[in-house]
Amino acid sequence: MQINVIYDPSVASAPSGFKTAVAYVVNLLDTAFTNDVSLNIHVGWGEVGGSAIASGFLGESEEAKAPAYDYATIRNALIADRTSSAQLAAFATLPASDPTGGGTFDIGRAEAKALGLIGANDPANDGWVGFDAAANWSYDPTATPGSNQYYLVGSIEHEITEVLGRNSLLGVNGEHYANGWGVPDLFRFSAPGVRELAPGPVHSTGYFSIDNGVTSLASWNNHVAKGDLGDWDSGFGSGGGPGPFGDDAFNNESNSGVINGFTQTDFIQMQTLGWNPSTPDNFVFNGEIYFVAAGRAAGNLVVQAGGTLDVAGTATAVALDGGNTEIDGGGTIHGIVVGAGSTLTVDSGGSADGVTIAGGLVDVASGAKTGGTPIVFQRTGGTLEIDGHTPPANIISGFAIGDTIDFYGVNIGSNAAVTLLPGNVLELTEHNKTFDFQLDPTDNFAGQTFGVGGDGFGGTAIFLLPSVLSVVTSGAGISDGNGDLDAGHAVTFTLNMCDTVTVGTTHGTPTLLLNDGGIASYAGGSGSDALTFSYTVAAGDNTADLAVSGFLLHGASLTDSYGHHASLVGAVTNPGGILQIDTTAPESSGVSAAPATGIETAGASVALTLAFNEAVTVSGGTPMLALNNGANAIFDAAATAALHDPAKLAFDYLVSGTDNAVATLAVTGLNANGATIADLAGNAADLSHVNASFNSLSANDSPAFSADGLTRPELHFGRAGSIILDTTASSFAATYGLEYLYLGLPAGTPYPPVPDTSIGFHLV
Repeated sequence: MQINVIYDPSVASAPSGFKTAVAYVVNLLDTAFTNDVSLNIHVGWGEVGGSAIASGFLGESEEAKAPAYDYATIRNALIADRTSSAQLAAFATLPASDPTGGGTFDIGRAEAKALGLIGANDPANDGWVGFDAAANWSYDPTATPGSNQYYLVGSIEHEITEVLGRNSLLGVNGEHYANGWGVPDLFRFSAPGVRELAPGPVHSTGYFSIDNGVTSLASWNNHVAKGDLGDWDSGFGSGGGPGPFGDDAFNNESNSGVINGFTQTDFIQMQTLGWNPSTPDNFVFNGEIYFVAAGRAAGNLVVQAGGTLDVAGTATAVALDGGNTEIDGGGTIHGIVVGAGSTLTVDSGGSADGVTIAGGLVDVASGAKTGGTPIVFQRTGGTLEIDGHTPPANIISGFAIGDTIDFYGVNIGSNAAVTLLPGNVLELTEHNKTFDFQLDPTDNFAGQTFGVGGDGFGGTAIFLLPSVLSVVTSGAGISDGNGDLDAGHAVTFTLNMCDTVTVGTTHGTPTLLLNDGGIASYAGGSGSDALTFSYTVAAGDNTADLAVSGFLLHGASLTDSYGHHASLVGAVTNPGGILQIDTTAPESSGVSAAPATGIETAGASVALTLAFNEAVTVSGGTPMLALNNGANAIFDAAATAALHDPAKLAFDYLVSGTDNAVATLAVTGLNANGATIADLAGNAADLSHVNASFNSLSANDSPAFSADGLTRPELHFGRAGSIILDTTASSFAATYGLEYLYLGLPAGTPYPPVPDTSIGFHLV
């Protein structure tokens, strides 16, 4: 539907809020109904159609004249165009024969368009509405008017819907034809199955029904002297209409200080006039008030943004999709989902069980009931406001970052604190008192931190702070948090948060303090749930396993989208894996020999093991140990691996007969020979102090030996390990006999070669 408003010149003097209110109502009706028609309605301020508003009237309307129609035409048109369940039910009650006895239906051009009896886009004017310029109006569609103000939006809804056909004539009045009838007359009953086709006394029995009089949806104004027969009976003072407390846009009279809203009953009445709804009957649309009266029940309701559900009776399976619901004292809702932008208010004496907070606000008054089922937080951004002085006994399930428990009934104290006890009991301490909230024992709050603060209205707000769930390290040389790094390596710390965090660095940059003396500075991630900090290993930084030992904000701010400051307590941790920081060069801790004692002659092998104070690796060449006899021990990679000790290197020394004889074999240094010896972090080993002496180990040399008063001189060995008969050895053998040269020598030492005996050498 498209309502085209033509403002009369009188509107030029109206307050700006007047046109805003008119636009609100026009948008409400345009979106509420789907009839493909274009309506042209004149709007006046202080006048209607050029005539002054009558004294004592807040507003007036006038339909544009349409042709006169008989009952059959109206009935057939209604049935042909029905779409909703309310229309199907209502039009099924229309009898085949004319209940008016041949009356003329004076329905106006707008309704004739809705029923397809006039061209949908006929450009002629369809009606006029006007409003009292002297009335004390309230222009806001959602705010309750002051005690002496009238709700303008409700009055505009009242008058424009009259132009749309909301006129009951009962054969005694007519807009354009004498003794006319209106479509509302067909749904006026005095008893089940009994249509009331004549006016009655004030507050008599006529009521609106779409099920042949079985159910009364509202009481009609029944007396022509009291106003329009198509309005609801206003009762005395307050009450009378189908809305909460009897206040309704279609009432015959409006009370000041209240919202006279467009109710579900009004919506159904418009459908019975031929206006097809854009939403199902169970949808409460923008601007509509769906009232469930005491003793009544409703179910499967969806309250859209701008819609209001007021429950004095019982409602089940309610979804607030941006709309609002109030449960009056004595009212009950079983099962309600409160979506983002929605508010559920449970008044004292009201009851709501099966509450799911899906991003909206649930306000529980002192004296309200929440049943025995859990209160479930679903998604984030929801608020449970408790106006009483004690927490609810319900289990609170699904509480997450972005959700809030607003303990409005208790003022925040200067030392307020909140603690998660075993069993997920959340304990609030204020004013030397404790208050316990039972969170779902199956919910996992590991790594998360609870916060407490003021709610801005004197109450106490409890919430989860954006917290550090885990810290991981990465960078060159790091795999799954494991590594061994020397100076110059870069390490990235990633703080994985439980929610998106914005980092403000206007007043400073946050840092992490590390257990090796280093500092990691904030690098990025603002606006995400992963914050990164960078650290470069410096000389002198050393630790067996890098960890975070503290943090400093330096004036920076870390906040989530709800304004909560992040907790970095979880950042103080040892990240997964073992990340060694090592900037100290490995040093030799000694050299051992095998065998460790004895006389090693040509062909013998000596295994030398060079030990370091930490694990080392050899790359790029074959290092050698320099020996004091001019020989070298060669690095043996296979023998090194067989040691199964990464802090030791194996070297092989094969004794040669050309090696200088030494009574004490010694290592005098290490020749890298193009190789690099370094620890796992890459620090090059300090090789300046590689030396050792083996006091009981000789090479090609045997010291003098004494036995039985005889001292055999020092001997030297030749290429085959045989004794060299130098001057000293020859002289001793000549004097005492060749066999005495073997005193103290290992068994199996080869005999020396025998020289020519002509020089006097003889065998014993």
